[in-house]
Amino acid sequence: MTRIMRLFLLALFLCAALLGPAGCGQQPPPEKPKLNLYVAAGLKKPMDAVIAAFQKDQGAAVTVNYGPSGGLYAQIKEGQPCDLYFSADWLYIEKLQKDQKLVEGHKFLKDNVVLIVSPKGEAKVKSVNDLANKGVTLVIADPQAPAGAYAETALKKLGLWEKVNAAGTLKARPSTVNQVAIIVKEDQVDAGLIYSSVARGYDVKIVQTLSEDFTGEIIFAAGVIKGGNEKLAREFYTYARQHIAEFTNYGWQAYE
Repeated sequence: MTRIMRLFLLALFLCAALLGPAGCGQQPPPEKPKLNLYVAAGLKKPMDAVIAAFQKDQGAAVTVNYGPSGGLYAQIKEGQPCDLYFSADWLYIEKLQKDQKLVEGHKFLKDNVVLIVSPKGEAKVKSVNDLANKGVTLVIADPQAPAGAYAETALKKLGLWEKVNAAGTLKARPSTVNQVAIIVKEDQVDAGLIYSSVARGYDVKIVQTLSEDFTGEIIFAAGVIKGGNEKLAREFYTYARQHIAEFTNYGWQAYE
């Protein structure tokens, strides 16, 4: 074997050892496009289904951060990496616009606040007026979660906020609307005020739907964040709109 042939074979051996199955001279497969998604906690169940389908259909890798809309907004404002933000309140999309963090915003879904009761609360709470009765226990979300802000607004407009506080009815204000649903479902309190969609998702008993006259219009929205993967963010939002049934099955209405 000539010296040149030996050197050639040695080079082939080293190439195979370094590159392994990829083969000498072949490029490794490209990385999947990545999407950083921030989502209001109340959207978790349908959004999980949309994310799974999107990753399968589009070959993208989605990292999702669920939490209260206000808390997610604060993270984006501080510069945490986010490409697309789904909020339970249009207010936070407007805030991002003022902060110059937003490329574009979209009104996505509509919802209502409902009064739900636990098994032990059914006999005591038939309407929101019963929330001012002594011995009744209530939970609503923290104001950073829009469901909590809407619930508080409604109670104030109904003339019940001061009465509820005077009666000691309000026992907790957890950070997300999902936690409110769980507390009621587990029979820890008599009643809660949450979104209709979340109530359906957790299969808790609804006894009253509050009018927009008391809560204001409830708009779930999406915002493409400046400096992120804007192209993939738009693709995901379009995909979510195309799969709107995942959300309407839980009681949301598509925003037209």
